[in-house]
Amino acid sequence: MWMLILLACTAQPPRSVLLISIDTLRADHLGCYGHAQAQTPYIDGLAHQGARFADHATTAPLTLPAHTSLMTGLLPPAHGVRDNGNYVVPPAAETLAERLKLSGYETHAFVSAAVLDSRYGLDQGFDTYDDDLWAEAEPAMFMIRDRPASRTTDAALAWLEGWSKQEARTPFFAWVHFFDPHEPHEAPTIDRMRTQSGYDAEITAADRAVGRLLEGLSAAGIADDTLVIVTADHGESLDQHGEKTHGIFVYDATMHIPLVIRAPGLKPGTVVDAATSSIDVVPTILDLLALPAMTTQGKSLTRLLAGRSEPRDPQYYESLLAELGFGMAPLQAVRNGADKWIRAPRPERYDLIQDRAELHDLAGRDPATDARLNGLLQTLLDDSARRALPTVVAKRDDQTTQMLQALGYLPEGQDAAGLNGIDPKDGLPLYEALSDARHLAQRQRWEEAETTLRSLLERTPNNVSALNVLGVTLLRQGRIAEAKQAYEQSLLTLPTQERVHMNLGDIAATERNFEEARAQYDRALALSPGFIEAMVQRAALELAAGDPATAGQWIDRATARDPDAPVAALARADFLFLE
Repeated sequence: MWMLILLACTAQPPRSVLLISIDTLRADHLGCYGHAQAQTPYIDGLAHQGARFADHATTAPLTLPAHTSLMTGLLPPAHGVRDNGNYVVPPAAETLAERLKLSGYETHAFVSAAVLDSRYGLDQGFDTYDDDLWAEAEPAMFMIRDRPASRTTDAALAWLEGWSKQEARTPFFAWVHFFDPHEPHEAPTIDRMRTQSGYDAEITAADRAVGRLLEGLSAAGIADDTLVIVTADHGESLDQHGEKTHGIFVYDATMHIPLVIRAPGLKPGTVVDAATSSIDVVPTILDLLALPAMTTQGKSLTRLLAGRSEPRDPQYYESLLAELGFGMAPLQAVRNGADKWIRAPRPERYDLIQDRAELHDLAGRDPATDARLNGLLQTLLDDSARRALPTVVAKRDDQTTQMLQALGYLPEGQDAAGLNGIDPKDGLPLYEALSDARHLAQRQRWEEAETTLRSLLERTPNNVSALNVLGVTLLRQGRIAEAKQAYEQSLLTLPTQERVHMNLGDIAATERNFEEARAQYDRALALSPGFIEAMVQRAALELAAGDPATAGQWIDRATARDPDAPVAALARADFLFLE
């Protein structure tokens, strides 16, 4: 019925769908959400032409879980993807791409960061899934491989141009993911000059990419019959509540995200004030396309788009990164009306109407309200448990391990660095100290990084991540013996670290101790038989030792695993052995 209201001025529903997700984008840093200094004319223009959801939220402040909710309409406890890198979207999950493919749509995805690599399962249902990032520059220390919005847009527009030349144009669902404005912030100089921060500059760069996509729709003659949605996976804390980036807390700084929709028949300038969730996007898209619904935990937003009111379901948020990545307690939360309840060792409650910044904790002042909200949270968890799909744990190959270590996760099996089960509000300073040290190392401020790490290790002496970063900082200062000692202490705490063995192999190789280097590389490969970088290091070692035949065998093994990967790894090997 509500589709008929929405489409009263048009004969047909939208023919194709363009879904744009912008990583790490706070709603309040867009012009259409009230940021006066924002340089975001294209997203603002979409909001003017269509609808803006003023109070929209994600389910998790992490890229893979949040996108899985966006694509399935399920909460993380139901779809089972609770963290980056450690989980795979279950094959049993039905994704929007799968449903649209069954309905006759072409399905194409263009993603911009390793955390959305096809190995994690979001490629389900896509005819093409462009996650080829090997052509991009080697990531900075402690960062993951990604590509800028401009180049992801190039790939999407190349596909769209080919599609537009078809005689019979099949309707499409295209998902384009931009990693900007995730750190590190490397926006063009012109954008930095026009904005207040590197973060805002990258939002401007992403907005310009959105504009190019919209121009591509116009050039193909399909702007008026394509459903366009712009949203985000999560926001960015920007030092609110002491969190510099995102992933630990579930405050609105990272949970409040934009949702802008342009579709045929929508009243321009529509603003929806009701609280909505990313799990509502799938049912809304299917409703707007006049297609049968999927089984989701979300609710179509078409009634709200038509200007009608309706009761809204409580919203669920979670972050298990504190637990799974760093050994602290998990955080789970519920929003119901103005009330937000965060379940933690020290629970929190906020009135989001009076206190949107969540500065005044009301927990304990009204036990009955606390108990009611905690009960609503448990109801959502119980509903998700009834729907829960079989959990699929990601295979820990070398690329996944490298990505998790780049993100700062504790190595699997570590005794939580002494943080086991503490409230993230208490554990955050330790997490941020490690993060600060990593950022200092990125800027080659080795002595400051070392000071920060040694202070952290006084409080958590078996912190494997801190020991490993300390090893890097000592190496870069030429203190090889001390670096070896840091790595060896790390291995005493957690022996199953293939990358630490490889680092020790690199040290031995630079000292021309080829026998020890071989032994360390072999230990790394015993722990991770598919460790491509260790294979390439063995090849470089054998070249340095005067055995090109054996070196060639190791390159062949690496190439068999991934034809493209050895190129970047060989550059690293050249640095180690051939300078």
